Formats: sequence, C-alpha cells, structure tokens
Amino acid sequence: MIILLVGAIGLVIWSLQLMKTAHHSSEKSLIFAGVLVAVSAVGLIAVYMLMDGCMGYLIGEEPLSAQSSSIPLMVISYLSAPL
Repeated sequence: MIILLVGAIGLVIWSLQLMKTAHHSSEKSLIFAGVLVAVSAVGLIAVYMLMDGCMGYLIGEEPLSAQSSSIPLMVISYLSAPL
C-alpha cells in the first residue's frame, strides 16, 4: 500500500511539473501529457481498490464496507434466519 501511495504521489508531482512547464512555454502537448499522467494516477488507485475488493472476496474476507458498519448486516441476517 505504501509503494502504491508513493507511486501515485510521484505521478501527481510529475503531472504538476509538466503542467507548470507547459504554462511557461505555452505548449499544448505538455498540458495533454500532464493530464494523461494525472489520469494514470487516478487509474492506479482505482485498480488497486477494485483488486482489493476482488481478492478479499476470493479469499473469503468481509468487504471493507461491511466491516465498518455491521448493524445493517445483523438486521438482514436476523430477518433472513429461519424461524
């Protein structure tokens, strides 16, 4: 997780430097490159979140949303239990 966070922060910093250089030299291609790098940082985090959910499901862990709020799950399990 730390490596992913450092990588995403590095991509955002690189994107900001590209945008700063593009602003000073008024090049549109550097602006486009900065946007692509920023989108790749967002994609990196999104893929991590999706894979974390999939791997948790495959190995049988509870999803993160279920761990944070167990009261609705308790109500559902109570209502679906046989009498």
